[in-house]
Amino acid sequence: MAENRPPGEWMRTGKRRLRLAAPALAVALSSLLALPSYADLKAPPRARPHAAHAMRFVRVTGADPACKPDCPEWLSAEGRIEAGTAKAFAGAIANLKGRRLPILIHSPGGSVSDAGAMGELIRDKGLAVAVARTLIANCPESSPQCPDGPGAAITGGATCASACVLVLAGGVERLAAPSARIGVHQTTTLVSEIEGLARLKSTRKIYEQRGVDSAVETYLAAMGVGDSVMTLMRKTAAASIRWLSPAELKASRLLTLALDPAEPVLASGANGLHAKALDGDPPRAGLMEASVARPVPQSDGTIEIAFRYRRGGGAVEWEANERGLKAPEAPLSFALSLASSAAGGEAVQLPISGAAPARALIARERFCALAHAGATVTAAAPGGAQSFAPVELAAMDGAKPLAAEACP
Repeated sequence: MAENRPPGEWMRTGKRRLRLAAPALAVALSSLLALPSYADLKAPPRARPHAAHAMRFVRVTGADPACKPDCPEWLSAEGRIEAGTAKAFAGAIANLKGRRLPILIHSPGGSVSDAGAMGELIRDKGLAVAVARTLIANCPESSPQCPDGPGAAITGGATCASACVLVLAGGVERLAAPSARIGVHQTTTLVSEIEGLARLKSTRKIYEQRGVDSAVETYLAAMGVGDSVMTLMRKTAAASIRWLSPAELKASRLLTLALDPAEPVLASGANGLHAKALDGDPPRAGLMEASVARPVPQSDGTIEIAFRYRRGGGAVEWEANERGLKAPEAPLSFALSLASSAAGGEAVQLPISGAAPARALIARERFCALAHAGATVTAAAPGGAQSFAPVELAAMDGAKPLAAEACP
């Protein structure tokens, strides 16, 4: 799991080093010139060339009809990271008004100082970053701007190279599919000078600037990324690119979860960012869960209740199952509801017909209204008798991080 240090701890050192190096430097990294050379790194489908435009930010809503009306959302970040990109990114985050949306990034890199500032903001806000492309309805990839709207996430041809890796490192979870290209190389600094009586402007590159190099090393360490990434960065000439293998990405903790290549953003059920554990890691779903188990009075059985949410999701899944009361897969013997007198409106009922476990989807906004109002889960047997004492949603195991992720 990615480290999530308190902002004061990891920002003080990393930010100071970056700010000391950045003011005198206009940092840019070379374009991608090499192809992956690892046998275990699958070649991505042929993708369109990287857009020459500066990075654009688009709030995207999943366009798959299967998710309507409660579709997942994410923030698409595509293009070169230039001077001023960090400021534009901060504006895009502010426009989310506290909503924690995953960042789907596709970039050849660019300004180190801007990339570092973006990564710091991502960590401060507790956001996940995934290397993926977004196909936005009625807006070509080459367009420098796109309006917020419907779109689809794909992993084919997704790239995060050079300074983009600093943005990726900022994620509290860092995801990519096996086909993603994630690469590093030395930093370069473009220095402009005015020369001679003719006042001609010349530009030259300076390699391995110690101030920037040291700031990047401090930053990566603060974000929980292993030393091997910095080592490979220093060893790789700026005119080349070192594509990291899946094994290197895992060992360095630059990736913490695997992104599903077929459906990176799940459209059905508990929709949202679709992740699983990296190969060889213990099983870990890319969703958050609040759960509780309660004994059923006058029986040996228990009722298990869970709420599940994926990052960026538009709905929360509610599931309940009885253990030890009936034959497996029998319907629940009592009705469950989620309600709060302060929330207003009707309670959310969990259907009890059909085979167990019983499941229902709650629109994220409705769930959040109930959560903020101190919702409880109550159970009633046929005839209206209470089956067990009401359970406060906020008291369930895992409820706090789930509510923080789902509910701004």
